[in-house]
Amino acid sequence: MLTILDLASKLIKKCVLILVIFPLLVAATPKYEILNSKNSRLTLRLAITRDEHQKGLSGLKPHEFKENEGMLFINESMDERKFWMPDTYFNLDIIFLDKNLKIVGIEKNVPFHPGFIEPPVIFKTKSYIAQYILETKAGAPFSKNLKIGDVLKWKGPSALSEIGLKTHLKQ
Repeated sequence: MLTILDLASKLIKKCVLILVIFPLLVAATPKYEILNSKNSRLTLRLAITRDEHQKGLSGLKPHEFKENEGMLFINESMDERKFWMPDTYFNLDIIFLDKNLKIVGIEKNVPFHPGFIEPPVIFKTKSYIAQYILETKAGAPFSKNLKIGDVLKWKGPSALSEIGLKTHLKQ
């Protein structure tokens, strides 16, 4: 029969184990950021695989995606890109980037559509020749003053080109 002292001892051991392992797991999660010309930063979620591209920000509620976050869709090469907004719950700014992270197209305040069924019509962007697409909350400080021709800066534990090569292998 276990005593309260035995139970308390087991609980303390589990808590210590969690306190030791959790910071290691958090530290092991790579942090990716992108900076604009004013050095304003966005912490990035990466969409690398086809499944991640299809899911995008679908299903996320506004409180689950902060103004200082972005989602970067990574493709292995420049091509015609067009986005649409099914199952979204907040408006977005969608920034189309070339291989050097130069802005080639911007669609601001793209309207959300909480579902997959039309009507109402699910918004679709124009087509742009781009390699990367960045989504931010509409009107976020990071994207507020962006314009075509601006060049963004990548910050991460590995080069963006390396991630692009891994994209091809994951498909």
